[in-house]
Amino acid sequence: MGSPMKVLTRASALELAGWVRRGELSATEVVTAHLERIDTLNPRINAFCTVTHESALAAAHDLDQRLAAGEHAGLLAGVPIGLKDLTPTRGIRTTRGSRLFANHVPEADAEIVRRLRQQGAIVVGKTNTPEFGHKGVTDNQLFGPTRNPWRPDLVAGGSSGGSSAAVVAGMVPLAEGSDGAGSIRIPAALCGCVGMKPSFGRVPDVATPFSSHSPFFHNGALSRSVADCCLMLKVMAGFFAGHPFSVPDDGLVWDIVEESEPPLRIAYSPDLGYFPIESEVASRCTDALAHLEKAGCRIEEVSVPLDASVEDSFMTFWRLKSVAQYGHLSSDELALLEPRVRQLIAEGRELGANDLARANRERERVWQVFRSVFDAYDLLLTPTTAVAAFPLDGAPPTLINRQPVNPLIGWFLTYPVNLTGHPAASVPCGMTDGGLPVGLQIIGPRLADRSVLTLAAMVERLLPWPMPSDRLLREETDGRV
Repeated sequence: MGSPMKVLTRASALELAGWVRRGELSATEVVTAHLERIDTLNPRINAFCTVTHESALAAAHDLDQRLAAGEHAGLLAGVPIGLKDLTPTRGIRTTRGSRLFANHVPEADAEIVRRLRQQGAIVVGKTNTPEFGHKGVTDNQLFGPTRNPWRPDLVAGGSSGGSSAAVVAGMVPLAEGSDGAGSIRIPAALCGCVGMKPSFGRVPDVATPFSSHSPFFHNGALSRSVADCCLMLKVMAGFFAGHPFSVPDDGLVWDIVEESEPPLRIAYSPDLGYFPIESEVASRCTDALAHLEKAGCRIEEVSVPLDASVEDSFMTFWRLKSVAQYGHLSSDELALLEPRVRQLIAEGRELGANDLARANRERERVWQVFRSVFDAYDLLLTPTTAVAAFPLDGAPPTLINRQPVNPLIGWFLTYPVNLTGHPAASVPCGMTDGGLPVGLQIIGPRLADRSVLTLAAMVERLLPWPMPSDRLLREETDGRV
């Protein structure tokens, strides 16, 4: 059966919370096991940039005392969670992956953190992110790179790479992420877990509400199972009067059960019209489609009339966001930033009102394209990324299938959905011949989050995905992991 710690650190959040609520395990036991696993594996994976041993154990002990006194146990009672290092956490260093904020300690929790704590979740640390979450791989000048749990010489993806690596390595069952261009879905695909970006406004985001990039920014969940993802989103989601774009409660039921669902009309785009896709990635996605068709789904390949102008539009917003947020910094402060971030700021300074207007027109076109798809289909599927995980010490791809791509955003099919705010998830759909995960992206109509998760659960049932063995996670196992 293995050691108790190994059992606990491979258990689901639903199982852990149930054991704690029923008194079969204490929150302290659960948290201690996960902290020990972090201590063992994090030096190799570098998923966590800050580990909160003392406060996590204190919170677990406090929860145990309250439960013993008969207090109500929350949905996440005693469940250890990781929070992305972009998300404000009261009393816990939050660096945003930047030397500029190396010693920044927020005075208040973000609303989603408050909700998670209120339901009994125990924060065990902050997960690594690239500076300001600006790219699809996770490394920075403060903490270095996060490594892929399947192969530590490969990238974990980003910008929620620390969260995805922590979940897949069994350091936590749940981790929070944020997604401005695919930052939840990209690392979920490369590491092999579930990552969900809800409809814009479902979950109160932590961005400045009226900043230039806030319509593209979503907070969401990463987990090893769809059921756990639903559980975390159930806690995080809901109307918040403190955010102007928060969606009023509409009775959405997050719990997904194995019930008989009507056959779904599904569109599949192998490339969203303009992305070159690595052959193995394309093959694993089409294999998954065959399984879904056997299960009763009606799937049609569609031509999505998008092109590289979508990339140009998105990069205009990204550059303007960069200069709007950080263009006021002094030369000494700018010198602390990574060269690519400084480049985005400099490029943003060259843009004007006409560029913004042109980008907004393109954004409207993208919305209309997705709207036309969802007039005819319930869901749209695509590969999540065009490639599997690539070497940690190399640059992101500049060529895919002999076609040049933008190394910043040209290798993931996620950012068009940030332009529109539709719900989207990545779920594992197979492994490459080299043993690396491949992600399938599921996109739904606005507010159709449940439909996205229902199909994700179907994929999970049809194609159960593995987790890396401890032999892969650590070259020499000491019996504790």
